[in-house]
Amino acid sequence: MRASTPAELHAEAERLQRAEGPIDPVADRFAAVVTLVLDDQAVAQRRAANWINSLHAYEDHWRELGRAPRENTRARTTLTDEERHLGEWARYQRRFEGGLNAYQRARLDVSPAFEWDPLDRVWNERFEACERFVAAHRTLPRLHAADRTEFLLARWLGRQLLRLRSGRLEQVRAHQLHRLLRGARRT
Repeated sequence: MRASTPAELHAEAERLQRAEGPIDPVADRFAAVVTLVLDDQAVAQRRAANWINSLHAYEDHWRELGRAPRENTRARTTLTDEERHLGEWARYQRRFEGGLNAYQRARLDVSPAFEWDPLDRVWNERFEACERFVAAHRTLPRLHAADRTEFLLARWLGRQLLRLRSGRLEQVRAHQLHRLLRGARRT
């Protein structure tokens, strides 16, 4: 289970950073600045303070709304400037992961709100929902179902099967889908 307070997440990130390998003075200085920020003390290194404050705002958004901030949406009126900026901040962290110090990478790893690959997480969640559906109903989800959840799973599964047939689905995911289809046939 992940720690939930910023101080607990900071302690876990420091532990991971130290276990990662050789001493990293940049990461150590960065972690020291985070300690000052958590203690509400004055900080001379604004870059580190801004980074941790942005991460805390990102996590606060996740705690309040139950989802990570978005940087774009079809319903643009529901997207505030603050949320968009936080979503862009997260994309920047993913894009320039190699430029982050060991503490920053460790802190993002322990964050309950941050995902290095959010699309992969969504795919896995949908696939697991399909597996649960097949286990419970002994059939694949159907598009003509009256149940909205079943309909959405069937639509997602249909898109994945199209990607599988056209050769655009990664090998690991293709194996997972084949296993799901075999399981649905056996039941």
